[in-house]
Amino acid sequence: MPVLDLCVVTLNIGGGEKNFEEYPHDTQKSRQDSLRGLVEHLDTQILCLQEVSQYVDADGLTHSIMDDIQKVGHYDYSFYGPTLSMETHMQVKKDVMVRGIFSDWRDWSKGNAILSRLPFARLSDPTQPGVPRNIPLYQPATYEGNRDTDPRFALLTRLKKPPFPYLINLHLTTLVGERRPQSLPNKIEEAHILRNRQIGRLLDLIREHILRKKEPVILVGDFNATREEFGIVHLLESEHDFYHLTPAGRNPSHEGLEEPIDHIFFYPKERLVDYSCHIDAGELSRRASDHLPVVATLLIK
Repeated sequence: MPVLDLCVVTLNIGGGEKNFEEYPHDTQKSRQDSLRGLVEHLDTQILCLQEVSQYVDADGLTHSIMDDIQKVGHYDYSFYGPTLSMETHMQVKKDVMVRGIFSDWRDWSKGNAILSRLPFARLSDPTQPGVPRNIPLYQPATYEGNRDTDPRFALLTRLKKPPFPYLINLHLTTLVGERRPQSLPNKIEEAHILRNRQIGRLLDLIREHILRKKEPVILVGDFNATREEFGIVHLLESEHDFYHLTPAGRNPSHEGLEEPIDHIFFYPKERLVDYSCHIDAGELSRRASDHLPVVATLLIK
């Protein structure tokens, strides 16, 4: 059985798309320059991003940092899956959408992305080239312009190299009032329930075609949850045998938290020959976003 040596990174770049007045290097341009430098520094085969934003101007041209990341990281294959957009979710309470209207943008969107140096394969036939799929995990009836009603999606693809592992990049819900220092008990519980349901929906999607067949799958993303949360420790790990790639040192992956909320998992464990994992907490990572990249090298059979 062939063994694949693969390096995968997950990173929420939302902080790199905004201005943070309390931070040094607080302009959007300097943070985006730092992000480009970080991508070059990480030099990874697979880069999974969350909170990628882009807009289409009045002339129909798309403006996205994805183009720069592709060039800097030498990624021949990429896919962007929108989760939120002006076209579908226009909301006057969302400042960037109002700004987009008065800037004559045709559209603005935010979503997840996968960039790869390996080609994508069809889910049904990994010997054929394919395109990732953007799968909804949570779609509220009405978008109210805040994170409580943000739609949540997962990107699903397969790599066209033996043993043809599946790859899933997701971003789960977080709620206003969930985090300290102003956390509310009812909001914490509500957020845990929502994330648990979203993980459950993902498992329903892959149970028949991936889990029961013991196909290798790498699950990454911003879970907005520590490993100890029920949806992870019980639903993913205990009930479905996903193996958590624990970072060395267990540094937090987000500013102000004590534990990582960005994770990398693998299934099934018996097909994982070896791995290493760490959170890149260098100065470049801290300038690029308010999340830190989780980096894993896997040997898969």
